[in-house]
Amino acid sequence: MASPTPNLFIVGAPKCGTTAWVEYLRTHPDIFFPPSKDDCYFGFDLPRFRLVQSETDYARLFSGSGGAKVVGEASAMYLFSSAAAKAIRAHNPQAKILIFLRNQEDYLPSLHNQFLREFAEEIEDFETAWRLSGKRPADTVPATCLEPRTLDYAAMGRFNEQVGRYLDAFPPAQICVLRFDEWVADPRAAYLRILAFLELEDDGRTEFPPVNRGGTYRSRALARWITDPPTTLQRAWRSAKSLLGPAGGWLYRTARAIGFRSAPGYRNEISTELKDEIQRYYADDNHLLDKRIRNITARATGDRAEMESTSPRA
Repeated sequence: MASPTPNLFIVGAPKCGTTAWVEYLRTHPDIFFPPSKDDCYFGFDLPRFRLVQSETDYARLFSGSGGAKVVGEASAMYLFSSAAAKAIRAHNPQAKILIFLRNQEDYLPSLHNQFLREFAEEIEDFETAWRLSGKRPADTVPATCLEPRTLDYAAMGRFNEQVGRYLDAFPPAQICVLRFDEWVADPRAAYLRILAFLELEDDGRTEFPPVNRGGTYRSRALARWITDPPTTLQRAWRSAKSLLGPAGGWLYRTARAIGFRSAPGYRNEISTELKDEIQRYYADDNHLLDKRIRNITARATGDRAEMESTSPRA
């Protein structure tokens, strides 16, 4: 019996709701998602993000899907990847693509904060990191960063280019784009829209609790030391645990809990002036993106006047 093939791909962007929507959708009786997320198998240009390397291992992710009508995969870096759209189409040209977007002035600081939590970023001031977009000195890229290009924040926010790769690979009817502010304001309406896109019946879900909220380490230095301690510290921990017995283990667990304890929100909120600057930077790009998204919606609803007004020639 052939392994099931995913027919739904949540392709990002990161920090725009991908994790939340996997959790919301996976409980629907006709939808299956594997336990893992962000396996990034089709991100061939992002090798260090690819947690699954072989076709056999990839197929194994979906072995428990049973008779689910929709078999999904979610990898938030697929939108940024320049290879994923074509690779997904080659794998399943009938697949449906779900894209989540967010205003860049909110998205990029959130992404920066996430990179800090993952130790993929060491510049703690977002404005400094933003101004280094496209000209990042190599000595400011930590070894724990999986892909230096992701620290080009300006490039990470070019959604028109990224969405365009999927529109080049798939018919508009197979693509659904949702914006962060809209689905947060009315998640039930967004849920119904997604189910209609997937041609599934409403299962009556009304609860959409927050998932994967942003936060910062209360002690980033301690968290970093625990994640990747210097050799001398590793020896000290081993000695303490050996000498103190159970008390040594308790001491380690306590330090770990303190180091990884999170405070809500970001370490530094960005200024209104910087938000305005980011809005201006993406103004033309977002204008073209809005036309693309309106055209997708018009094609889905058969609105010929809107299709004409939002066509690439208009």
